[in-house]
Amino acid sequence: MNYSLLCIGTYLRNDDAACLELCDKLQATGIYNNIVKCEFGLENCFDEVLQHKRDSVIICDAIISHTLKPGTIAKFDLKDIDEGIEVLTTHTIPLTYSINILIKMGNVKNIELIGIVAQDLSIGMQLSEAIKNTVEQLYNCLKS
Repeated sequence: MNYSLLCIGTYLRNDDAACLELCDKLQATGIYNNIVKCEFGLENCFDEVLQHKRDSVIICDAIISHTLKPGTIAKFDLKDIDEGIEVLTTHTIPLTYSINILIKMGNVKNIELIGIVAQDLSIGMQLSEAIKNTVEQLYNCLKS
């Protein structure tokens, strides 16, 4: 792996924990040493991200989509977030703002975004079945 994987979410909003669960599973394998768990938002783990000194990052986060069904894995660009075309993140600080700060602070030149379409973002600590299945599929893909 020549990039850092940044897993964003919170355990307190059901499916928003999807990428944190993915992170936990990947870290448990011991295969990767460049995974950053951003439990309280990307902006709160800049220091850890910059310590990896990677010029490429993959940001994995739960997303909201009105056109994709829950559990769908979507790869998208920053412009998709900027234009609000189908993809909304679950954070109050816009993801594009945090990404721009990250780019200015470090040597990050390539950013890819992977979203897992959430089904339930209400208060709670339980992943929906569709999201559990998607996390398992993505985990199996990444560990290979």
